[in-house]
Amino acid sequence: MNLYDKITKDSAELACRNADSKSLMSRNLGIKNTNGSVLRGIEMLIKKYSLDISHFDNGYSRKCIYDRITRECPVCGIMFETQDGGRSEKKTCGYACSNTHFRSGRNNGQCKNGNGNSGDSSYRFICFEHHEKRCIICSEDIIVAVHHYDGNHENNDPKNLVPMCPTHHQYWHSKHKHLVEEKVIAFVESQ
Repeated sequence: MNLYDKITKDSAELACRNADSKSLMSRNLGIKNTNGSVLRGIEMLIKKYSLDISHFDNGYSRKCIYDRITRECPVCGIMFETQDGGRSEKKTCGYACSNTHFRSGRNNGQCKNGNGNSGDSSYRFICFEHHEKRCIICSEDIIVAVHHYDGNHENNDPKNLVPMCPTHHQYWHSKHKHLVEEKVIAFVESQ
């Protein structure tokens, strides 16, 4: 005979009525340690005596001091549930959307400018916000550098920023400048 065979229907009903979760029901029955096998025993009692557990809320009433709200993810549009206020309040539905939302675009704290500082003043950010991320010479789109046309690295005007692959950027700064000069000048003048 196990522990759960000794529990009467009346004591199980009373413990269930005064609880809002299986673990609290087990404590009401005098079971001190709540683990997986205890919870399985409680589930067995619930089935055995057909106890009504519709009032159970899995302990949310004790765990959460904040209201639960439904919010739309700003990235993917999926509706998700979170706490209203507090440290655990979520802004997005998950890690992938959080990375997209907080680590790209204007809010990107990872974006570096020429001085190694974060922020919107990054010449690369400005260039790719106004120009396609593609070399103007060969259409390379995997690794793209940004050239300051007038040579002034403080001038981050989009008209001064030219997207080029590292190879063609190096051409510009070498004796082979004449091979790319015509296309670069045409790009800058078309701005």
